Amino acid sequence: MAEKIGRIAEGPSFLTNPKLSLVCFGGKGGVGKTTSAAAAALYLADTNPQKRILLASIDPAHSLMDSLLVADTFKNLMVWEIDAQASFQKFMVKHGNTLERIMERGTFLDDEDISALLSTSLPGIDELMGMVELVDLLENDAYDVIVLDTAPTGHAIKFLQMPHLIKKWTRLLDLMMEKYRYMSKLYARRYRADDTDAFIKAFSSGAKRVERILRNASCEFVPVLLPEALSVNETKRFLSTLEKQKIPVKNIIVNRINPFGNCSFCNEQYLLQKKYIDEIKRCFAAYNVLLMPLYKDEIHGRESLLMFARAMADADCLNHSAANRITPPLSFCTKESAGRENGDLNPSPVAISPPLPFPAAEEASDREIKESANHFPIPKSTIKLLMFGGKGGVGKTTIAGATALFLSEAYPEKRILLFSADPAHSLSDCLDVTMGNDRLHLKNNLYVQEMDAEKEFEKLKSLYSEEIKDFMSSLVNGEAAVNVVFEREIIESFIDMTPPGIDEVMAIAAIIDSMDKGDFDLFILDTAPTGHLIRFLEMPELALDWLKFFFTLFLKYKSIFRMSRLSAFLVDLSKKIKRLLTVLRDGEQSLFVPIAIPTEMAYNETSDLLLAVKHLKIAVSQIILNMAHPNHRQNAVLGECALCTNRIAYEKMIFDTFKQLFPGEPLYRICRQEGEVTGIKALHHLGMELYG
Repeated sequence: MAEKIGRIAEGPSFLTNPKLSLVCFGGKGGVGKTTSAAAAALYLADTNPQKRILLASIDPAHSLMDSLLVADTFKNLMVWEIDAQASFQKFMVKHGNTLERIMERGTFLDDEDISALLSTSLPGIDELMGMVELVDLLENDAYDVIVLDTAPTGHAIKFLQMPHLIKKWTRLLDLMMEKYRYMSKLYARRYRADDTDAFIKAFSSGAKRVERILRNASCEFVPVLLPEALSVNETKRFLSTLEKQKIPVKNIIVNRINPFGNCSFCNEQYLLQKKYIDEIKRCFAAYNVLLMPLYKDEIHGRESLLMFARAMADADCLNHSAANRITPPLSFCTKESAGRENGDLNPSPVAISPPLPFPAAEEASDREIKESANHFPIPKSTIKLLMFGGKGGVGKTTIAGATALFLSEAYPEKRILLFSADPAHSLSDCLDVTMGNDRLHLKNNLYVQEMDAEKEFEKLKSLYSEEIKDFMSSLVNGEAAVNVVFEREIIESFIDMTPPGIDEVMAIAAIIDSMDKGDFDLFILDTAPTGHLIRFLEMPELALDWLKFFFTLFLKYKSIFRMSRLSAFLVDLSKKIKRLLTVLRDGEQSLFVPIAIPTEMAYNETSDLLLAVKHLKIAVSQIILNMAHPNHRQNAVLGECALCTNRIAYEKMIFDTFKQLFPGEPLYRICRQEGEVTGIKALHHLGMELYG
């Protein structure tokens, strides 16, 4: 206990521990990971001018620059938003020839086959290239501290699993070379190591080094969460994964806690949060919990982020004082009033920016009120695939669930499947039900499923293994017996060379399989956050390119490879993917519903998402702006609250900005709910409110 109190007095370790070389921030989408990572990096650069700091993002939906506003903050701080495709091209330019020689020596493929394989688009390389870049950074010792802004939970876990995958790949490459080494010793009496061996050794040792660093005292993972049901439950699962992988966690950031004072709305919001704050303190007692307040303004820009970082340092002492009791945050009180409430404790910081001018009553949001009174249009009956997407934390799962419940009553003749493609599923948390491995019959004509992409991929691996077993048995006689030991290991391990996104391709195929069988008439998809949603929607095209290569290969070597079941499986998979593309591009059958919250960062990310979705020729509906502050006309007390006054004025400006994305169309706004929106009853009520 004395050691913990001493550590608390020093401030959170990710800001004060001089031995740290890698600090990772992660958690559910939209909880403030990027803000926390950017603030920590700025603080470290400011307080350690002698150190070289790198702030990097591996989330394909980058928002570091949206948070920082400018890259030039401190001379000793570099900012890098990792571009997976650019990193892959750089990797291939540097190592492509070496990989070609390894495959030339260790496989039956000719130059044309190898060149085609290495140039084929790879589904799901974001996490892989993020890890490859991290390996390079740590190998080169270019920075003293790397602060990493990770993708939302599901894909952050995939990223952390990449060292294991890289080791499997390097083992396969080494197997290919082992055959060549054996043959060289057999016929030339010697083997001289060259750059191929050096590449395999360096790549393998790099992955092992990252794995060691992730598990030792020079690394710290900092989970960020909100005091809400979905966020708390996802963090529990995330912490369990981090513990299994032996990745150090010492601090947890609980973000955006409402103030408690004279405003009835803020008090209601705080009381909703408090039961989860209590749960967090109870369940995460082994960690140092930092309670961060909700600010009047969006946190971005150097000074605002530094203020946030200093608050993280101060919050540490605040949280554990007075016998570890929880004190309502006082982020908008004066120093004098804070002193009265908390003795000699420093108050939580106030926002840097001055309050925005509040619109006069006569020009207050008449138009917005009118628009929000309208109901969101019910999707037409021809729609087969309804997708909800947007930045993490905007309420995609909640609105998808509310929509499914409403449409199950609006279209009682339709069988509806509500399913999630996000690796970090939260549908069961949102619906407050227990999900097994199969579909759950929720009510009447509505079913729910959380897609298990890895389980679908295991089906392909199982089929491949069976085919390889039969194929290898034909090679044990005659001249082929000389190489059979090497060929067996190489070919059996070749399935490990499949790109990391292939499991998502298999999940897509499962959806199409259900469509073909007529199991359901309407599929409602709760998607992953922006970056990985775009990847998911691009996946069918990439998968077709990948399958095309293997079809060409099977045709070319059909006299050798007689894998009839695997070939039939891949042909069927290709047909399913083509059918999905047909559905996605047909505005009568498919519809994408963008969801956002009224913040500048959400606007920037939504703009990018809409461009990508329209480029893929997918029909887009009007936008839903969720979690808006209720208008002060609806609650006179809000007009007297500094937080509410500022947020309403700020959101008015953001609403006008969002209108540029949908000129001439109404904005559909959902205000922050007075109660918690979890469970079937609450979601049904929200669905009625949204659709009427």
